Amino acid sequence: MKLSIGIDIGGTFIKGGVITEGGEVVDFLKIKTPDSRMVKDVIGVVKSIINNLIAKYEVSSIGVASPGSVSKDGFVLFSPNFPSWRDIPLKQLIEKEIGFSIILDNDANAYAFGEYEIGCAKNVNDFILLTLGTGVGGAIFSGGKLIKGYMGIGGELGHIVVGDEGPVCGCGNIGCLETYSSLSGIFKLLKEEGFEEEYWDSLSLLRLYREGEPIAKRIISKFINYLIKAIISYVHIFNPQLIILGGGLSRDYREILRDLTKKVNERVMPSFRDTFSIVFSSLSDEAGMIGIALMALKANSNSFFL
Repeated sequence: MKLSIGIDIGGTFIKGGVITEGGEVVDFLKIKTPDSRMVKDVIGVVKSIINNLIAKYEVSSIGVASPGSVSKDGFVLFSPNFPSWRDIPLKQLIEKEIGFSIILDNDANAYAFGEYEIGCAKNVNDFILLTLGTGVGGAIFSGGKLIKGYMGIGGELGHIVVGDEGPVCGCGNIGCLETYSSLSGIFKLLKEEGFEEEYWDSLSLLRLYREGEPIAKRIISKFINYLIKAIISYVHIFNPQLIILGGGLSRDYREILRDLTKKVNERVMPSFRDTFSIVFSSLSDEAGMIGIALMALKANSNSFFL
């Protein structure tokens, strides 16, 4: 049985695990992402996790999932939630540190690949994934293939423009879906409203929304309405069979998102009605880690011993 190491670089934690061909997590480590978010500090954590795992297991491949625009040649060109990451040769830098080749891809692409291999999109060739967390990530499968564009950086579904008001998104634009339907966006909106910082978490805000607190109602209504607008566009453009919602925010707000399929169906063109379902991810918070490990296994059929 082949094993692979998967590393998922997140805004809050860096996760690493040893994964089987069937997606089972054999071992798992999670370390807080350095507050600096500087490349060298993040790579130091990644190296530490890999070294820890390869000391215990014989693996055939290593995959690393990174936030941001990850090009085909292994550069992170830009990452809205890691603002100092510009034109970083991340693949090369990690390989130099650990002494082995890796597969590098965008974290949402990795997540979607995991859903395609072992999750709710298994045997589904046309679907999109939205990860609602610190930011809004996205990935597209069409005809059973991951659609990434000519440079490999396509699929930034969180940066479709759905509004015309601030605050400014991490990408520098105004009106991105991420501005309204991510944790970072929600916190910026709360700050603009002068909202007490003790309520700057998704569950506290949800409780206030249910209690009818005006600011909480306004912000969560934006979260839902702009998400619906974005999904309507995705349905019209990609004609997916499934729209999968993943990430911590989709889990926290699952109850108020359950009727999204109905709401989107009410607003799409008649020819698209009832052609899709909006579902919640079947994988855990380790989906990106599992997906990139499976991606590395598929890409690297020749074993190397660590």
